[in-house]
Amino acid sequence: MDLNETFSKIYDVLGQSGAFSDDLFQEEIYTNIGIAGIVISLLLVTTFYFIINRPSFSKSKHWLIILFVNFIIAFVIGFIVPLNVFKSIGLEYETIQYILFGLKVAVVATLYFIIWTYCLKWWKSNAQGTPKLFLGKF
Repeated sequence: MDLNETFSKIYDVLGQSGAFSDDLFQEEIYTNIGIAGIVISLLLVTTFYFIINRPSFSKSKHWLIILFVNFIIAFVIGFIVPLNVFKSIGLEYETIQYILFGLKVAVVATLYFIIWTYCLKWWKSNAQGTPKLFLGKF
């Protein structure tokens, strides 16, 4: 199974859009956007836990701000990339298709962000206890 197929299955769990999804797969947009989502989420989690790493910036509300930034960046990428690729090859879809795909990308990137959070928050950081999402300190 290649990356394009793997990422297409991940995004299509949230709903397939027929011809739009088929064209995303055909142009291998899923791979680029999937890798971008993973990398951007990793960069933002790393920024929060290791670069900023200040006791005054280790509250859950600050983590939520970084999560929101991740969501917005992923949405914009999920909206702009297919729009530009499809316009360049002469395919036209309604704006709602791009918006819905952007939202799918943002939701999946949010999950990546949470996964990266639990992978990295335990290392030497002033924000080890942020956020307390599930089961207290976890």
